[in-house]
Amino acid sequence: MNQQRKMKRLLSRSALLLTAASFLTLPLATSAFAGKEGVFLSDSVYFTLDKVTLSAGAEDGSLRFSLGLNNNSSTSVDFNNYGVKVIDANGVSYTAKLSEKVTARVKAGETGTFKFTSEIPADLTPAQLKVDIFEWNYNTMQDVGALSVEAAMQESGQSVLQQAVLNLKELDSTFADDALVTAQLGNSYKVYKDGAWMVYTDLTLENLSSSTTKLPDGLEMNFQDSKGLTYGAQFTKGAGLSLLPQQPVKATLQAAVPGSLETNRLALLFSPKGKVKTTVLGSLNAEKSFVIGKIGDHTEYPNSDVSGLAISTSWAAASKQSDGLHLQANVTLTNNSDGIVTIPDLSAEFQALRGSVAVSSSDNAVRTSYLSPNESTTFRFSGILPAGLNTDALQLVVLEKQEAAATTTQPSNATGTTDTSSKQASTLPVSVTTLAGAGDGGEVSSYAAAQAYTIGTPFKLSASNLIDSNIDLSLVEFGMSENSDFGFKTVVAKYKLTNKGTSSLTIPDFQTDLTSAEGYTYSGVRQSAVAKTIAPNTSYVLSYSYLLPASEKADQLALNVYDANRLAVGSYKTAIQPIPSTGAVSLYPFSIDLKDYSVSATYNKDSSYGYRLRVDLDVNRQDQVITDANFSTLDFEVVDSEGRVLSSKSMSFTGQQKIMSGVQFIDFGTIKSEQLSSDISINLYEVVATPNGDAKRLVKTLKM
Repeated sequence: MNQQRKMKRLLSRSALLLTAASFLTLPLATSAFAGKEGVFLSDSVYFTLDKVTLSAGAEDGSLRFSLGLNNNSSTSVDFNNYGVKVIDANGVSYTAKLSEKVTARVKAGETGTFKFTSEIPADLTPAQLKVDIFEWNYNTMQDVGALSVEAAMQESGQSVLQQAVLNLKELDSTFADDALVTAQLGNSYKVYKDGAWMVYTDLTLENLSSSTTKLPDGLEMNFQDSKGLTYGAQFTKGAGLSLLPQQPVKATLQAAVPGSLETNRLALLFSPKGKVKTTVLGSLNAEKSFVIGKIGDHTEYPNSDVSGLAISTSWAAASKQSDGLHLQANVTLTNNSDGIVTIPDLSAEFQALRGSVAVSSSDNAVRTSYLSPNESTTFRFSGILPAGLNTDALQLVVLEKQEAAATTTQPSNATGTTDTSSKQASTLPVSVTTLAGAGDGGEVSSYAAAQAYTIGTPFKLSASNLIDSNIDLSLVEFGMSENSDFGFKTVVAKYKLTNKGTSSLTIPDFQTDLTSAEGYTYSGVRQSAVAKTIAPNTSYVLSYSYLLPASEKADQLALNVYDANRLAVGSYKTAIQPIPSTGAVSLYPFSIDLKDYSVSATYNKDSSYGYRLRVDLDVNRQDQVITDANFSTLDFEVVDSEGRVLSSKSMSFTGQQKIMSGVQFIDFGTIKSEQLSSDISINLYEVVATPNGDAKRLVKTLKM
């Protein structure tokens, strides 16, 4: 292939080897061209170089320029008497071809503009190139002078463009001589989609001619790897679009590739259909177009018609759990422009570079359709991949659902053939971010990634459209007890919600679970009944319970908080609060101090026996938090020496049977005579009603 390209390049060169030609500088008195280089035929007739574009492809390059013939004399000048070529620093010349037909005769007092294009090696720099002008003297050429390509590009602020220049006449002879289209690379992405690896490449196409055209069907595009293997590419966006003169059009190519494809030294080749092995019309080096961002990087959004929209994977976390590797990422769009920007329809995929596996994710949050200047919006994505994967080989691919514009009926070439294509929707990648180092430690457990937390302080939750920002959420109590009969432990957690706003808010349906340092996850069950709203400037408390195996020490637990869509909004290290052996016990928002108690046996009129508990309590409200009929209860259970429950009594913190400060008597009846014993205990439990039954936390044990 390289040999074929070299042959093509050599055939386009002139056979002459020229020495470096001198050039003159236009006198400063000519203010309209002060500082511009000129090649003079006389004091009043000279050539200038303008609109220079140097394009570099993978192997071949292109130099396009306009040569101005400035005729300030009193007679006409015929440009047919002169010729133009491009020379490099070694004196090697390259043919310069006129790219449009214009009148060669330049009248007195006018300036004629002649547009040229020249095929050159891709590795030549502006400093190595000059545009050489010569005069035809019968069948010989007499050198007139040369103009610096570098000076002309510096004057106009141009830089070398990585683009291919396609001459459509080489594909179809019916096209005009000036039918040139440039193809410039945008970003490229390697994506595992629908069970196959695909390469997507954004292209900007521009029609350099003076009339509307479109790419002919005879144009073929292929990606070529370092081994010379080619992979056919097709338009997935922009196929059949009419190209208006001088109007850049964005398009996207896609190609199926093997998963092992290395993107270094990958080239995009343009060739006549079926002739990629023999003829290359243009090529682009695609290696540097594969941009993989890092967490926190801000880049320009690639498909926006308005500059100033930035995209960033602002946060990501990974944690190993019992069902796999849990991945979460926030993608933030920021409008840095002065205008209104439409918010694109984004989705995402978490993909593994090794193993060819990916999981899709979407954010169904309700948001506005537009971003005002300096405004941002965040999309939240989550997924679960196999636990054996490492985040160093994981990527987040952000995709945009795009609706391709319908093509209008336009001539496809000089013969006037017409085409019409319909609207089609497509989902195309707009960014790829490596997830290496996601969270605090990549693929560490939830416990290791969780942040330190002090009970009673508000959680620092990630923003969620399902949890109002005017609600503060905090953990206020975290206790555990063991049920020896059933071989499990119960953790009861109480959460306080505070409405900081000025109007009533809906109590969010958030979810929680506990994760041990070993990676075991225990789901939280919310209390059965919860108030629907919370008034402004008030707080409400609700409870969740968790069942843990008897072997769980619960000394290293992470509390994970999710919104109703199971999107993680926070993870915190927690510790079980021990029950004090003396003094007040917290049953938030209450505290109970048992100052004295006694237990006695009683005989009832129905010949049954019972126990009477006399308690002297000090009950205090620790915090002004709303409690209602849904709040937990305090249960008293009479238990014999074998742990059997003989009788029980339930009391509440609200209503007629509520627990109060002072001396109270609690009677336990229906005790059989054979159950009477001096070796009984009375256990006090805080009980929370859940859909899975009552969750009980042991508060205190009273001995008879």
